[in-house]
Amino acid sequence: MKRIRLIQSAIILTIAICAIVSAAQEKRPVALGAPEQAAEVNQAQFPYVGEITGTELNIRSGPGMNYYGCGKISSPAKVVVVGQKFSWSQILPPPGSFSWIFKQYVQTDVNKPGVGVVSGDNVRVYAGADDRDPMVSDSVQLTINKGLKVRIMGAAVGDYYKIVPPEGASLWTSSQYIKFIRKADGIDAKVPKSGIEANSLGAKPGVVMEQVDANSRQLEQYYTIVKQFDDEKKKPLAEQDYSKIRAGLEALVADSNSGKAADYAKYILRDVARCELAKESAGTVENQKAELQKQLVEIDKTHQEKVKSLTNNSKFAIIGIFKPSAVYENRPTKRFLITDANNIPICYAEPANTPNAPADANYAEYIGKQVGLVGEITDDSLSSSALIKFSEISLYPPEEQKKEEPKNQEPKPTEPNKPKE
Repeated sequence: MKRIRLIQSAIILTIAICAIVSAAQEKRPVALGAPEQAAEVNQAQFPYVGEITGTELNIRSGPGMNYYGCGKISSPAKVVVVGQKFSWSQILPPPGSFSWIFKQYVQTDVNKPGVGVVSGDNVRVYAGADDRDPMVSDSVQLTINKGLKVRIMGAAVGDYYKIVPPEGASLWTSSQYIKFIRKADGIDAKVPKSGIEANSLGAKPGVVMEQVDANSRQLEQYYTIVKQFDDEKKKPLAEQDYSKIRAGLEALVADSNSGKAADYAKYILRDVARCELAKESAGTVENQKAELQKQLVEIDKTHQEKVKSLTNNSKFAIIGIFKPSAVYENRPTKRFLITDANNIPICYAEPANTPNAPADANYAEYIGKQVGLVGEITDDSLSSSALIKFSEISLYPPEEQKKEEPKNQEPKPTEPNKPKE
């Protein structure tokens, strides 16, 4: 019986020792590599240098499979581990990593295109991935404040700048494939702080462990559109175009996930409508001015034509129908009668024997037609009427001179069996 009890006691002691050893091993972080290094690793504090022991190991934007990939890393690459959560190690972004920042909050200088200065507070920085659009890259690495400089990596992509991860940014990878090498005391590796510490006055930027919802991104879209709206209002009225701005705001209002951005967009849409109305009214006024100017030009043209016509008429002393005089037909000097359109006599007319009105000329072409006479009007000694001795005669109006009788026209055939009139 004693022997049996001794055996049982030995078994219990063995089980207890195994349990103690297992418990000690459980306390060792998985990120710290092989069991033989446990004594050295347990004494290590973050940050430390670790070696990747796997191939094509995924780097993620957060501590979990639900976070999107931000690249891969393979052995024997070295990383600086600054923290741990469950079976995931928080590392400083390795070479080739990048982040996204909303470009509205970054001021740039044309002389230094690779450097930007943050112009707002609590500006979010998102983990970047080559195969993921910045609009859907929703893992916030940290928030940074006004005045911090960032390194811009090329042209903007949409509303975002691609930047080198700022101090305090981090990524995550599986702890299972990281082997402890040494402490990182001699390496310039800033341990990221919590989001609360990062936002405190004078504190350095820190890691914000969160994924933003669509509402936050819609707000960023709203602020982008507002800036576009402000820029558009600065243009000359005739060059303003609010169609794209209106479309963007209406899309925010229609999006059920926009939240506050939709409410804000409704107010801006009212201002857009006012600006569009102002432009439309200005366009109407300009059209009216153009139409008025066109009418003034036409009025001036008509006036000039009338003035020209009056100027041409002013040289004529008499205008009327030119007829032969039956009373003075046998006089040595030819005499004619001038009447109005109603055949009422106006005066008598005699040629002044000038080059344009010789006394012996044949004036048959003017008989029965309206003419303009240039000359001197005097009293007629042979009658109680006036007399004009004309030095020039011409048809009036001048267009009458262009009218000629048709020449060589064939007579129109009459209809058969129809009597001629």
